Amino acid sequence: MKYCYQCGHMTAGEPLFCNSCGRSYDVKLCPRLHPNPRSAECCSQCGSRELSTPQPKIPMYLRLLAILARLGLGLLLLYATLAVLVALLQSPEVQRSLVAMGLLLAALWILWSRLPDWFRDAIRSFWKNRSGHED
Repeated sequence: MKYCYQCGHMTAGEPLFCNSCGRSYDVKLCPRLHPNPRSAECCSQCGSRELSTPQPKIPMYLRLLAILARLGLGLLLLYATLAVLVALLQSPEVQRSLVAMGLLLAALWILWSRLPDWFRDAIRSFWKNRSGHED
């Protein structure tokens, strides 16, 4: 997704132009869509003088502020997630269920390793064929 600083709209995917105002993102484009720097007067590849109008350039301090805001919110979300996990792991019920799941997984792995090779191969081919038919 790209955000247009001219009109304030978001455009899905990796567009070359804003769907709302028609401005290009950070470069000037000729009719053949050759990218050129903002300062270009004509296309460096085909020589066309018909270049798009790029969206306004945002100041570096605003870009830095946006990065810091994302980083701050990400760290806050990480802290909240870790706090919830620690609180859950301190609960005796959760600890017992984690131990039970761990023992069950260990038993299943031991059982899997004890199966004959031909049987394991048959199971693998069954799952491979089954997943191939769903695509």
